[in-house]
Amino acid sequence: MTTASVVICCYTERRWDDIVDAVKSLTEQTVAPQELLLVVDHNESLLRRAATAFDAVTVLHNNRSRGLSGARNTGVEAARSDVVAFLDDDARADPQWLQRMLEPYADPEVAVVGGKAYPVWPQGEAPTMLPPELGWVVGCSFTGQPTELSEVRNVMGCSMSFRRNLIRELGGFAEWIGRIGSTPLGCEETELCIRLRQRFPSTKILLDPEATVRHRVTEDRTTWRYLARRSWAEGLSKAAISKLVGAQGALSTEQSYVRVTIPRALVRELGRPAFGALLLAPIAAAAGYAKGKMSKPTREMPVTAPTKPRRTADAPPEPAKWPSASVIIATAGRVEHAERCVRSVLATGYPDLEIILVDNHAGDASPDLARMATLDDRVRYLREPVPGASRARNAGAAAADGEILAFTDDDAVVDERWLAEAIAEIEAGGADCVTGLVLPKSLDTKPQQWFEAFGGFGKGFERRQFGPDVPPPDALYPLSPGAYGSGNNMVWRRGSYQRLNGFDERLGPGRATRAGEDLDLYLRLITTGGRLHYTPNALVWHEHRETLSELRKQLRGYGTGLAATFLLHAMRPGGAKQIAARLRIGLRLLLASDSSKNSRRGPDFPRRLVFDELFGLVLGPWRLSTEMIRRWRP
Repeated sequence: MTTASVVICCYTERRWDDIVDAVKSLTEQTVAPQELLLVVDHNESLLRRAATAFDAVTVLHNNRSRGLSGARNTGVEAARSDVVAFLDDDARADPQWLQRMLEPYADPEVAVVGGKAYPVWPQGEAPTMLPPELGWVVGCSFTGQPTELSEVRNVMGCSMSFRRNLIRELGGFAEWIGRIGSTPLGCEETELCIRLRQRFPSTKILLDPEATVRHRVTEDRTTWRYLARRSWAEGLSKAAISKLVGAQGALSTEQSYVRVTIPRALVRELGRPAFGALLLAPIAAAAGYAKGKMSKPTREMPVTAPTKPRRTADAPPEPAKWPSASVIIATAGRVEHAERCVRSVLATGYPDLEIILVDNHAGDASPDLARMATLDDRVRYLREPVPGASRARNAGAAAADGEILAFTDDDAVVDERWLAEAIAEIEAGGADCVTGLVLPKSLDTKPQQWFEAFGGFGKGFERRQFGPDVPPPDALYPLSPGAYGSGNNMVWRRGSYQRLNGFDERLGPGRATRAGEDLDLYLRLITTGGRLHYTPNALVWHEHRETLSELRKQLRGYGTGLAATFLLHAMRPGGAKQIAARLRIGLRLLLASDSSKNSRRGPDFPRRLVFDELFGLVLGPWRLSTEMIRRWRP
């Protein structure tokens, strides 16, 4: 039977009674949801109140962009059912709502099912100025929509559902559409439906008028001023969508609505207040559309982030018995990021799991981080007051009980198969360490796109092995900084990690060297006869830096860490000779515009980012010496 997670997004305590009614209506369904998720949009007071008030509800903080799309995407990330359904916080679902939503999914071609919304007017009946053709103005159904189960272009946001795997593959709702100019826009569900149909042409988007909700309309939405403002915003939103999918896709439904539905209503309402509303709404929407087409977005157009790739055909089988695993997450105080990461690890459902959350904040211990240990019995809180990601990870590893030690960062979200795929690789292939694919969680800003052009964290979509009996992959090997994988997606045999004494605490975030701790550990493994496997099946999504200043700081740190790592390697037996033999090749990789490292950068890639990395390389020796002096001091 098809299962459903129902998501309600809320943002203000002024709607508290509505939120309670919405939740209550979902407990009275003829088919119960598998889980109910209440996502609070950046309102700490409401978050605490909801967490206290509701027992059988998972209350989540919106860990994405502020706004409805970000909150919905947070719900999608947390959902575990076959279908994700959405109900507005000021709507009440009729008892058969979810049952009617789920029935069409018996057809595997059905990707989206929407329902009908009846308005609940503040005065008990519709104002004379708002005829049924303008129900969309107040977020409800309207004349002109199908009256029986039918295919449609898009569904309404207050009553809709999606197959979870498809909405996740598409990257969720476009969070940028509602942030163009100063006017709050909408149509995120319209854009998502159009994008889904373009990506999967054979899928069906259905509207079932029997899947009904009651949507409360407030007094302020029954005024002429709101009608004009809402219609204007609708036009702006449609203009934004047309820039993505073309005018035909964005306006196909609206064209028939204006040609047929509105003229019929004008004839009927001649001489009544609704006649003026039927003229005002399309005129204001057309003006908004024209304004939107002529305007440039206030932020750059996002690029769709890559979706989860298919599992490779040569992936190893699952082991007969799963070893115990400890996941170590070090955080310097980013509570919201850390909670999102912890929840994603819990959602893997790994059978023998513990999570060690290491609070590495330089100030006082964080009570908010400590409270995360109450999320689940599998979460443990550990305080490490001395700054440094390497020290925090080592502390977490020392406290861990698992046979497997897995590491990810607090600004990452792991895939539900992450641990299973990585551990299957370790158990089947005899690897000491497994690294995996890291994809960008979003590419909404230019700096995020530039980081991917710089090289990002992804290391390709094919399984690879490194070890003493494996041919070298390139002329730089083993000094191949971009080959092994990233520290935000690494899984170790406990004994192998301990044999190497863990991370070098002079390297990494929180120390003067800023980075390099993962490459140093890989180098020590490979040069002492160890084996490392890379698999794209063990997937993690990373939240790239959104601003240019953050990215510049990050790349300077990478340069510093790279130089410090190679200096430490030069101090080991045979290390200096390895570096000298590969110096010319390495410099060409770093500096030549046609090298594999630099050829992916487009013409808009800022030159200053190249200089930032080079500047970091120059600073590396000094920064490493600073750390070594600190260690020698009594």
